[in-house]
Amino acid sequence: MMVKRYNYGIFAGVLTLLLLLILPGQAWAQDEGWPPFRYRVSSIYDNGKITYTIRFDSKVDWPMADVVFKIPLPEGTRFLESGATDATATSFDGAEVTFFTPTLHKRIRDAWFTVEVTDPNKTEFTTHSWIAWKGQVPGDYLTGDTTIDITKTPLVWQKPRSRLRLEAGAELDGDTVTYKLYPINIGGRRMWDLSINMPLPAGATFIEATAPPGFEAGFDGESAVFSTLEFARRTEVEPLTVKVSIAGAGDGLVETRASAVWNNVGRNADQIESTQTGRIIVQPGMRQAVVSDVIGDTPFSNYDVTSVEFAEDGPNLRVTFFTADSMGPKGTPVEHYLYIDADCNVETGKPRGPVGAEYWVRYRRENGRGYLYTWSAEESKWATRDRIPSKSGDASAAVRVPYDSISSTVDQHFCWLVASRNRTEEYHPGPPLEWVGTDARLRQFTFSAPLK
Repeated sequence: MMVKRYNYGIFAGVLTLLLLLILPGQAWAQDEGWPPFRYRVSSIYDNGKITYTIRFDSKVDWPMADVVFKIPLPEGTRFLESGATDATATSFDGAEVTFFTPTLHKRIRDAWFTVEVTDPNKTEFTTHSWIAWKGQVPGDYLTGDTTIDITKTPLVWQKPRSRLRLEAGAELDGDTVTYKLYPINIGGRRMWDLSINMPLPAGATFIEATAPPGFEAGFDGESAVFSTLEFARRTEVEPLTVKVSIAGAGDGLVETRASAVWNNVGRNADQIESTQTGRIIVQPGMRQAVVSDVIGDTPFSNYDVTSVEFAEDGPNLRVTFFTADSMGPKGTPVEHYLYIDADCNVETGKPRGPVGAEYWVRYRRENGRGYLYTWSAEESKWATRDRIPSKSGDASAAVRVPYDSISSTVDQHFCWLVASRNRTEEYHPGPPLEWVGTDARLRQFTFSAPLK
């Protein structure tokens, strides 16, 4: 199959810009971003060979056609083979690997090619991709470089996946803890006999358990139990709620977690599956909100955040990050980030996923310090950086954000997003970022009184 290659020089760039400007209803808004897709090339080195894996996801609601990827072979390598699904054709012309998809159904995830290292003196290999497409708004795009250092240890890891996403949060007011569980079926089929169980924390006293229509709620003497006979795909329900008193739980950490089990019907699926939340931890003595995150969704447990706590601590907002295991000694390149969206508007502030951040809180394990950055819309950058108090344990780190530092824009309510990162340079690819705050219903905090 012969694939026409578009000129991606100055003329193509100008033509694409003109098309976006003059075609009515065809331009992308700035917040949607350019290009109109997500594209990622991952690489792994093993036994003298580099394998590149390509992932492409369309971000538009119209069909793309004649989608072309052209990837030059890195210098110092020799082409071995390539592959993709039946919908995508592959070829090699002696210099570039080409992938061609006549009709794109939203995504490409199984395209790959392998090269052999032929230059024994080279340790870094670099390539890039040129992408072209037709459709409602045709165009082309030249990516940045993709580089692999074959002296680094290959990071062979795959994020575990569950058909049920079970988000959990808790709010402590006085001696009463209100737990909220948000189940969403993200699999490809219905679930049957779904049961969700949350044990009472040690020393806690059960008050009540409530559930939306379709779920049964109960208490078996040790755990709150929720069940439903059938749980449809992508169904978003009101939270499953558990209230307990921790008046007799003492002054230490109050911890629990929720688990779920269900049945599957159909081919290529285990009959019974299960999942569980991360730790849900509250600390008596102050008003606070906690959001948990699943354990095991990072390749290394020293930056795997299991829960995040927001607490009103005198004149400060205290933010505590709990990790699955020890973060390591001082000097370990682990960092935790909190992005504060003062007006819950992604259109303002620094875009970070689903939020527009006016503030960025950063904890660095390397020096044990906390920092607060303030975004300047006029300068389009983080304009200030201030040291803020921080304290860390073996598997937790707390920072205190003074109300005075954020009260000029935060009134009483804000939205947030948390990220955690292991900045080690020993592996390729580097460990991925972890994001906490998937469910927008949990990704917010309200102070008991206005700050202004």
